[in-house]
Amino acid sequence: MKKILIVAGEPSADRHAAALVKAVHSKVPDVEFIGIGGPMMKQEGVRIIFDANKIAVVGISEVVRHLGMIKDAFNRVIRTSRDERVLLAVLIDFPDFNLRLAKKLNNLGIPLVYYISPQIWAWRKGRINKIKRYFKKVLVIFKFEESLYRAAGIDVKFVGHPLTNHVNLTAAPEEIRKKYDIPGNVKVIAMLPGSRSSEIKRHLGIMIMAVKLLKPSNSDIYPIIPVLSTHAEFVQNILKEYRFDAKIIVDDTYNAVGISYFAIVASGTATLETALLDVPMVIIYKVSFFSHMVAKLLLSITRIGIVNIITDEDIVPELVQSDLKPKKLAKLVGKYLKNEEAYNKMKHDYLKLKSILGDSEASHAAAEEIVNIIAPINEVQ
Repeated sequence: MKKILIVAGEPSADRHAAALVKAVHSKVPDVEFIGIGGPMMKQEGVRIIFDANKIAVVGISEVVRHLGMIKDAFNRVIRTSRDERVLLAVLIDFPDFNLRLAKKLNNLGIPLVYYISPQIWAWRKGRINKIKRYFKKVLVIFKFEESLYRAAGIDVKFVGHPLTNHVNLTAAPEEIRKKYDIPGNVKVIAMLPGSRSSEIKRHLGIMIMAVKLLKPSNSDIYPIIPVLSTHAEFVQNILKEYRFDAKIIVDDTYNAVGISYFAIVASGTATLETALLDVPMVIIYKVSFFSHMVAKLLLSITRIGIVNIITDEDIVPELVQSDLKPKKLAKLVGKYLKNEEAYNKMKHDYLKLKSILGDSEASHAAAEEIVNIIAPINEVQ
C-alpha cells in the first residue's frame, strides 16, 4: 500500500489532519497515512510513529528543555520515511519543526505539501524562501495569504479555513447544561489556558486568581475548564493547588464554550473557535522572558489574537506578558459582565471575521489538491 507521511505537531493541527485524512480516504481509500499526531489522527487510522503531545512546546527556552525528545521525533520521521518509501509528505503548521524536516525530506526526493502554512505575514518573513525551495504545493487557509505566496513564485491554493463549517454545538444549550449538571441561572465563564502543558501551567493560575477576584461582585458566574483528556489530571491538580472549584469538561470543548457567557482564552486556535461560537472573550498569553524578547524582535505585527489580526481591528481585548496580571484580567472581564453594550458590540464585530473567512469545506478542497498530486506519482511508481 502507498504511504503518505503527515506531521501535525499540536492538538489543533491533530484535528485538522484527521479531517484531511478522512477526506483523502473518501477519494483514495488505498493509501496509508503515517506520521506525528494525536488521538484524532489515530482514530482516522493514521499509524502514529511519534506522539505529538511530547513535542508540542512554545518558546525558545521551552524548546531547549525538550530538545532530546524533538530530535528523537525528527530522526524517527526521517528514518521511517526513508525505509517505508513514503510517496508524499503533508506537513501541517508547526513551522520550526516542519521547515527543518522539509529540508531532509526534500533531500530524500519526497514531494512536499504544506497545509496551514507558517504565518509569514506576522513574523519571520524570510521563511518563504525555504518554503519555495522545498515544497511542491502550499495550501493556505486565509485568502490574503494566496497573493503573498504567488508573488514569491510558489504554487499555492486557497482552500478555506478548516474551522469555518465545523465549529458548532452538537446539542441544544439546555441539553448540554443538563449533561454537565450546570444550573440554568448562572453565567458560565470558560477558561481555556492552552492546549499544551506548558501553556496550562503558565496561564491557569492567573485565570483562577482573576475569577476569584470577580466572584464577590459577580455571584452568578460559574467557571468551567474545557480540556483534552490528556490534560484532565494535570488541570485537576492545579485546581487543588489553588483550592478552586471549577467544572472540568473533557473532550467537549465546542459544547463547553458554546454554552458560555464569556471566555478567557490563551492565544491560539481556541480564540478563533470561541469567536465562531459567538462567545465574547479576553485573549491572554505569556511566555518566558527570553522567549518574549526574541519574539519582540521578530514580530512584524502588534496584535497576537488571530481574530484581531485577520480583521485588522482590536475586536477582542488582549493581555500579554507583563500586562497579564490577575487584577487587570479580573477588571477587564468584569467590564464585559457588567457592560451589555460592550458585550454586544464584540459579538456584532465577530460578523466581520466570519465574512473574511468565508464559507468552504477546507478539508475536502485540500484533499482534492493532494489527490491530484499523488495521481501522477502513483503512475510513475
